[in-house]
Amino acid sequence: MRNQQVLSVLRPAPRVREQRGAASLVLVLIAAIGLMALTARSLQAPAAAQKLQFTEHVATQAELNAWSGVSILSAAVAKLTTPSQLTPGPLTLAGVPEGIAVNYVGTVGSNLRFNVIGTSAGATSALAVVLRPFVGGGITPSTPPNSYGTGQMYNGNTTLSGSVMYTGGGEPQNLSVLGGSLTLSGSVTGLNTVCATGDLSVSAAISANTLCSNGNILLEGAANAQRINAIGNVTLSGGAASSIGGIHSNGAVTLSGGSAYAGDVQATGSVAVTGGAASALNILTEGNINWTSTSSNAVSLSANGTVTYLPPSGDPVTDISAIGDVRVSAARNVATQGTTTLAGGYGQGISGNLKSQGLLSGREWGANGGARVASGTVGSITAPYPTGVHVTVQNGYTVSVPRVVVPAVSTFTLTKPTVDAYTLRDQANLVFTGVDASGNPQVQARGIAGVPDGNYLIANNPTGPSKDWLCRTASGGDCSSTPLARVCKSYSDYNTCFSYDKNKGNWSMSGGNTALPLVLWFTGNLDVGTGRWVNTFIASGDITTSGQMVMFAPNYPAGSYTCQGAADNTNNLPALSAKGLSGDNYATQLCAGSPRLPTSASVGNLSLVAGGIVNGVFSGGNITLGASSEVYGAILAGQYFSTGGATTVAGFTFAGKQGTGTGSNALGGSTKIVQNGGSQYYDPGTLPCTVNCSSGNAANNIIWVSPI
Repeated sequence: MRNQQVLSVLRPAPRVREQRGAASLVLVLIAAIGLMALTARSLQAPAAAQKLQFTEHVATQAELNAWSGVSILSAAVAKLTTPSQLTPGPLTLAGVPEGIAVNYVGTVGSNLRFNVIGTSAGATSALAVVLRPFVGGGITPSTPPNSYGTGQMYNGNTTLSGSVMYTGGGEPQNLSVLGGSLTLSGSVTGLNTVCATGDLSVSAAISANTLCSNGNILLEGAANAQRINAIGNVTLSGGAASSIGGIHSNGAVTLSGGSAYAGDVQATGSVAVTGGAASALNILTEGNINWTSTSSNAVSLSANGTVTYLPPSGDPVTDISAIGDVRVSAARNVATQGTTTLAGGYGQGISGNLKSQGLLSGREWGANGGARVASGTVGSITAPYPTGVHVTVQNGYTVSVPRVVVPAVSTFTLTKPTVDAYTLRDQANLVFTGVDASGNPQVQARGIAGVPDGNYLIANNPTGPSKDWLCRTASGGDCSSTPLARVCKSYSDYNTCFSYDKNKGNWSMSGGNTALPLVLWFTGNLDVGTGRWVNTFIASGDITTSGQMVMFAPNYPAGSYTCQGAADNTNNLPALSAKGLSGDNYATQLCAGSPRLPTSASVGNLSLVAGGIVNGVFSGGNITLGASSEVYGAILAGQYFSTGGATTVAGFTFAGKQGTGTGSNALGGSTKIVQNGGSQYYDPGTLPCTVNCSSGNAANNIIWVSPI
């Protein structure tokens, strides 16, 4: 009898919780005993692990045993110090209950393949599993998993121009720019938090809860925000910067012109309120205050330096506290360790109390002067002084003024994903590598029901005029072996969906109507043209869209469309059979169960992924959406992302600036960012792991699970 290998594994008690938005593959395990029916099952790891959900209808205890075996096996493999510990044959997993058997089949590239068999009361369920080994007991990720939600994260200089609208309700939208500046112009609405590690410049009508920057912030348009936080300077200028709840700056703050307004201002540097009717209610600064606007609505002004407060008229209820000198036209109370100069017109002055450690003097001065002080004490006074100045002169008088200490503004930082198309290649159903001498696309097929894994060509079906069939061999443009599955339907049976430019390394999917709901991977660049696509498109180069293109991530439409080929009227997707395609040729990593429903695999949340790393060097990665493009799924651009014309994007979007090329991110024309929508299987903030995937104690190392 062959010696069986033993893998020891600590099997934690199963727990279930809902977690949306982990940027990883998370495996959720429900080990339920005595359930009469289990309609949706997932395998879950801790929050630090990667997310991959399997949701299906479990008909037998044998199936449950098989899926439980997958989770236990994955945790055991994650603890291996080297894959060479395994030799093909049966494995015994320590502590595993009866009804689960595991066989090690061998390697698939750098990954490991197993067969897991669950049995119960004579019933058998078998699963093929491909796992990623973690040599050395696991790899600690350099960028821990994060919940990315449905916001936008761009690396590098970014511009939003024209009309950019965030809509759809649901969770608030966040716009984040890392490693560059952010410029907003035109009209930008529907945002929660807008932050940049570089400068933030707004000349648009914008409404947000928070604006933040590790650099400077400039607002020139109609802006409404609850908070502004900047490590650098903050400037509100122009006639329409209307309403800011509070400003916190480690630099200087300037409110100039028009109706620039802030409720509370805290600044390490000086604060200037100049021109027009600019105003603030309360100012705290470690520097100086210079207020020369026409407004007189300040409540309190406190500075470690000097204060100049010169409203031209009115009777302010303003309290001033300064370590330096004070120059004031009118205020209620003033306390200063410096001198006080009353610079107002006739009848203006201090309506409450003055405490001035230094000299008191003024503009409307002399015995007949019109300056006024209701009461107070000063260290000295310029004589003669007006009869309306009621103060006591006390030599050596000292005034206690609390020193202003403004806390440091927190540095804005986010953990960002790393884009590498090559790490997702094993999760693709079709990998497009090139064309043969007759121009037929050469593909590697994996995980397509009804199609054995292997190398294929996409060619014509010789028994009919239909294009784009998978077959092992071809003669000219026709299959010379049995056509196994049609993968795409163009405008007519005489047109193909695929073309390839050998000289430029460019793939095109044009004239397409629809394709099988699969994960498609392309070597080189990709242009996706007119059609209604339900696919994940991954390219090692750049991706562009053109024409009136509508694209759905596989998890977005109704599950019965992606996994059974049934019509989805909500998203205007006719049944696959109406296009000459078969719903039985489904993606096995995306669909499971009886009836088949989505597994919520995180790769199915993606619409577009561009750019890859070879020998440590990143290339490609630009994604450009043409006019009238609609993308309902997450977008990962390893370099830059741009839109133009009437475009719609639903889901998390990211641009990484991972390459060395110059450029920027640009959203222009009329761009609509939709917050919510999609089926219950769709979670656009949950992204598959690409680099440094942590193993932890859980099964986040699963590449494939497919029924045998």
